Amino acid sequence: MITITKFNGTNYAHWATDMALLLEQKPVYGIITEYDDKPEEPAANATATEKAAFKDWMNRHGAARSTILLGMEPRIEAEYTVVYDANMLCEKLASAYKSKLKLNIFEISEDLWSIKLQDSGVVDNYASRIDRKVND
Repeated sequence: MITITKFNGTNYAHWATDMALLLEQKPVYGIITEYDDKPEEPAANATATEKAAFKDWMNRHGAARSTILLGMEPRIEAEYTVVYDANMLCEKLASAYKSKLKLNIFEISEDLWSIKLQDSGVVDNYASRIDRKVND
């Protein structure tokens, strides 16, 4: 069984990459990328093959959605359980957290540029200051 670190609101980039790999492994990734389009709901008089194809897609869609939701910490999962479309769920998460990631990267870059090696500084001290900034 493959496990990934749960999404906690601050680890979106790492979580999204791991989640995509997990969904590929299942294989339900095509559901969230819309590569695997939802078939039309079959009419009552549809063939068994058409009904089976629709049922298979719905099962895989459910697997994709539940995998994504179970990959979140409970407080975040509770916020997104009302989103019933797996693709929309991914889009909402990206919209809410991808921009925060860019802001975090910008802030970290600014912090790193502000750290300067003192003329008499020791490289180990410099590296420790950088490590503290990155991990704060």
